Amino acid sequence: MSGERPLPRTAAEWIARLNADGRTTEDERAFRAWIAADAAHAADFERATDIWAMVPGTDALTRPATVPPKQLLSRRRVLVACAGTLVVGGGGMAMMQTAMAGTRYRTDVGEQRRVALAEGSLLFLDTDTDVRVLASARRRRLWLDRGRVALTVKRAETPFSIDAGKGQFVADTGLFDLRRDSDDALAMMAVAGRAEVAMAGAPHSLSAGQRIRADIAQTVQIDRPDVEATQAWQSGRAAFHDDRLDEVAAEANRYSLTRLVIADPHTATLRVSGMYRMGDNVALGQALSQLLSVPVRQVGDRVLLGG
Repeated sequence: MSGERPLPRTAAEWIARLNADGRTTEDERAFRAWIAADAAHAADFERATDIWAMVPGTDALTRPATVPPKQLLSRRRVLVACAGTLVVGGGGMAMMQTAMAGTRYRTDVGEQRRVALAEGSLLFLDTDTDVRVLASARRRRLWLDRGRVALTVKRAETPFSIDAGKGQFVADTGLFDLRRDSDDALAMMAVAGRAEVAMAGAPHSLSAGQRIRADIAQTVQIDRPDVEATQAWQSGRAAFHDDRLDEVAAEANRYSLTRLVIADPHTATLRVSGMYRMGDNVALGQALSQLLSVPVRQVGDRVLLGG
């Protein structure tokens, strides 16, 4: 970018070296020496880390669980190790904390995960979710690439920014429920607190209890849904209110590799209301079969309703 000093390759090399499976204590000592050698190195490392945090598949936490824990990068451990020898100008330690905060978190189909962020906020990921986070005292930002999250924002001087593709949100404190579907439909609810929203090219203010939604055509709606129903997914359930059966099946299939399939067009239009446990599509198919008086059968990894 114009006006910026070219990014030295050594900063990018340190990102790769510190995240390598074979990282050693010698690597960490050499890294501390490199940081101490020049005050500009910390800024270079921060810029490189911001880029690295946004590249799919580069985070150490996405590696298979078979990799021994001691071989994975512990950013906190490296940061603490640097504390005794770091020699940089004012704000240097905060800069290093920010540089090491960029992290990618993912969940598989049927998996949910709780994450405590470095600056004190909390993140709860729903099934099949992909987020990237920079969370420090100086920079708080989350990219929601896919899926659903509950974000508890801790009050701080720096607001928390959320990027969900065609929707951007800024919040100071509170509890927020965010969802981004594969068709880029978006939804955000302020369960507690307030947020400033930019969606479909227009600004909005969201207060506690309000939800803003945009469909694939970027039609924006603001409503006040039932809070318990909105948060049901956090306990492995889903709430439906006069929803089409094919929409219910699509939601259930987010939580299970056993697919719930609607066998004919008429069955797809049947309506469903109620709270249902997600994750077991065989049991769900049987329950819906009794509720709607339609046949159900299992064929391999598919549960067919109707037909």
